[in-house]
Amino acid sequence: MRSQIQKISHWTLGIRLVEPLNSINESLNSINEPLNSINEPLNSINESLISINESLISINESLISINESLNSINESLNSINEPLNSINESLISINEFRG
Repeated sequence: MRSQIQKISHWTLGIRLVEPLNSINESLNSINEPLNSINEPLNSINESLISINESLISINESLISINESLNSINESLNSINEPLNSINESLISINEFRG
């Protein structure tokens, strides 16, 4: 008998808790719905920014490659320029000697 009273007491307590918990849940849902409507466009913006970032990374990698190529060309031109400078100095000396 006592066990049945405890079960009924627990069941009654459970019923008493359900209504306030439902009320809290409804309040949280009413807060969550507008937040979801804000979150959806933010997710879209975030995806766009991720795509832009990936494009910029690709552009940056291309620019690094171009820069490396230009550095290599510059080094080649410098190696050509050095003997030409030497030739030019010799020609200047010859010209000064003649003059």
